[in-house]
Amino acid sequence: MCVLCNAESLRLLVVPVNTLEPSKLAESIQVSRDAAVQFVLDTVDALRDDPGGELPLSTDTEEYVRYVIGRAEEDAVATPAELRTWTATHPVEYAADPRVQAFVSSAVEWLATYRARIDEQQAILSRFLEDRSNSVKFAGVGPSSELYFRQGEDTYVALTDADALQIAVDRVSWGLHREEPQVLLQYTTLPDGAVDILSDAQKRPEDEANQVLAGMVDVTALAEDTLRQHGHGWLVADPQDGGVVEQRFGDRVVIRFREPDEDDDDAEGEED
Repeated sequence: MCVLCNAESLRLLVVPVNTLEPSKLAESIQVSRDAAVQFVLDTVDALRDDPGGELPLSTDTEEYVRYVIGRAEEDAVATPAELRTWTATHPVEYAADPRVQAFVSSAVEWLATYRARIDEQQAILSRFLEDRSNSVKFAGVGPSSELYFRQGEDTYVALTDADALQIAVDRVSWGLHREEPQVLLQYTTLPDGAVDILSDAQKRPEDEANQVLAGMVDVTALAEDTLRQHGHGWLVADPQDGGVVEQRFGDRVVIRFREPDEDDDDAEGEED
């Protein structure tokens, strides 16, 4: 969930801290921690456009103003006076704000986590590819926090079984609204004649339908069976692209695929 996409949540991070009641202050601190995670994901993903870049190991209080307050200004959820309180104030003065402290500490923690994950998986793929020239480059983070790497024209993802199952659960959960009701029924405790209950749930708005269905369907079991039937490639690549290969390497499944060339796609579109 994009916490900064919610105007009410964003307001909690902008208003003067002394105007927040204790319950709202506690809520704002949690929102700030969630915003820090979003900041780290954006920072990590930006490395895909800078193959030689490195993830920073720390951040500072000013990043709160750049990232959070900047977003509030962009979305017009703060008054000019509120914005000036942040932008015209020396960082030392707002460094004691618990929301800022929560943002910075969480960001540092998550930056270290991602730095360790990137280094570990890069090393695994370098061994897998017997690469001694440091040609394996980080290429971005996916919707379930999976990490992508590139070597030449090929993209690689290295997943543990636990990683793969979590991604499968996410993918299956997001697609419950379009799954065949008869298939979903097999993963519920509903009687055989209850297909209509699932069909009716699928008629709701997409997010609501998925949430309702997740309360009736054993999503983990469905995800496990989907992995057994279709392997792991579909977790990170479009099977229609072809050329998706997966191979065991120690406790990981390494998936290799080649994304279609944009020029080729454009050419096909022109032919159509």
